[in-house]
Amino acid sequence: MTIPRMVGLLAVLAMVGITVVVMRADQRQVCQRIQELQFRQTELRREMWTQDMELARLRSPAMIRERAERFGLATGLVSSKLTPKTKR
Repeated sequence: MTIPRMVGLLAVLAMVGITVVVMRADQRQVCQRIQELQFRQTELRREMWTQDMELARLRSPAMIRERAERFGLATGLVSSKLTPKTKR
């Protein structure tokens, strides 16, 4: 093998090595970004679940009744204090 061929082969191998290193670095960055996004997705799902639970609690009949009474609204329950008695 001649010296120019050896130099050429060495240059090609160096380029392949550099390409592999660059691709691995890019792959590492992409994997890190994917992991960050998965963590964020988990946090958002947890937050959404918490808000769903709070919404379910606020929609419960007991909470609706409590808020209606707090604002002085009729709750649909007949109370002797709320309805005037009529004479027949």
